[in-house]
Amino acid sequence: MDRTQAPLARHPHDRRALVVMTIGHAVQHFYVAGLAVAYPFVVAALHVSYGELGVVLTAAGIVGGALQGATGLLGRTRARVILSAQNAGLTLATVLGAVAPGFGLFAGARMLGAAVSWPQHPVGSAYLSDRFPHRRATVLSWHTAGGSIGTVAVPLGVAAVIATAGWRWALVALAGALGVGALLVAVALPAEHRHPAVDAEDQSRVSLRALLHRREVRAVLVAATVAAGGRGLGTLSIYIPADLRTHLHLPALTVGAVFTVVMAASVLGPIVGGNLGDRFGRRRSLVVTYLAAAVALVAFGFLGSNLALLFPVGAVVGLLAYTESPLLQAVFSDMSVGANPRVAFGFYFAIAYGVGALWTAALGWIVDSFGFPAAFVTMAASFVVAGLVIAAGVRPSPGTVADTDQRPRPGPTPVPH
Repeated sequence: MDRTQAPLARHPHDRRALVVMTIGHAVQHFYVAGLAVAYPFVVAALHVSYGELGVVLTAAGIVGGALQGATGLLGRTRARVILSAQNAGLTLATVLGAVAPGFGLFAGARMLGAAVSWPQHPVGSAYLSDRFPHRRATVLSWHTAGGSIGTVAVPLGVAAVIATAGWRWALVALAGALGVGALLVAVALPAEHRHPAVDAEDQSRVSLRALLHRREVRAVLVAATVAAGGRGLGTLSIYIPADLRTHLHLPALTVGAVFTVVMAASVLGPIVGGNLGDRFGRRRSLVVTYLAAAVALVAFGFLGSNLALLFPVGAVVGLLAYTESPLLQAVFSDMSVGANPRVAFGFYFAIAYGVGALWTAALGWIVDSFGFPAAFVTMAASFVVAGLVIAAGVRPSPGTVADTDQRPRPGPTPVPH
């Protein structure tokens, strides 16, 4: 069963807002993807283990996640000011990582990157949810796809610089791209525009405490934490290149090529998934995505170095594993009607990426103890459990096709703060 969708753009600057926010997310992911390709070479050059790297990345994730919980304290500060400052800070962190003489200073630079990179997800998601309440899954999927575009644009270039000049010069080049991105967002991102439908919801009436009393909100937060074990934007971007290089011993350019295929597919997956979610139901689409992605992850983990299989299966992993995040965000936004979007998304990302960052260290330990295939099985299991949580904890609304769209609004009596 299908339904007619509302037009995407309802304000003169809507399309530019979506395009620039998508590009801004792409720029932020230059940092994540560039480091992901460099990590195996950093581990070898600075004589550390993946367990030690996992501890640092977990600490960085916890710091970044905790800071996302404070998004509401930013008040009415413009998104373009916040996000351009973020990319400028990432430029500095990348330069410091490039010149670090030892792992201690490299780890410190990575922590600095976590401390400045946190606004993109809560601020960007709130900005888009406010502006496009009628097409949340679609615009949040484009936001996620922007991150994937940034990730797919980097691996081959970084791998090429590493192969010719070393990982330090690769990070210097990466810093230059981040600086250009900071300037672009500062100049081109339109100011916030709240859609009239959002104003009509009277967002000030639901406190964070009241929001957490909603059973379905709690179910989404549990799923977000569990699914972080296989989330494309977190663990996969770290452990797929590591598996290809350290476990399968593939050359640097081959690692970059396979990871590029994964990330190219991750651009298309969220876009298709978001449109299907808005058309046929966000909850239903999310559960199917979780289960299908779990199968793909197990297959990828046991393929070995057969490139004829790594490329197509990697593409399937990219299509599915990177689609769950925008769908889950859209479901959360639907469950959070009446709450301030920055406060709600700040808390969501603090849980999903802060507590979820513990997975990075856990998977590093699993890799060191049992190998990469066991780590991929663990990632797949996290998706299965998250899918079951959503299926059991978030009920479809009776009589609607999009099973989390048009969900009954909170009662007319305001919830006290």
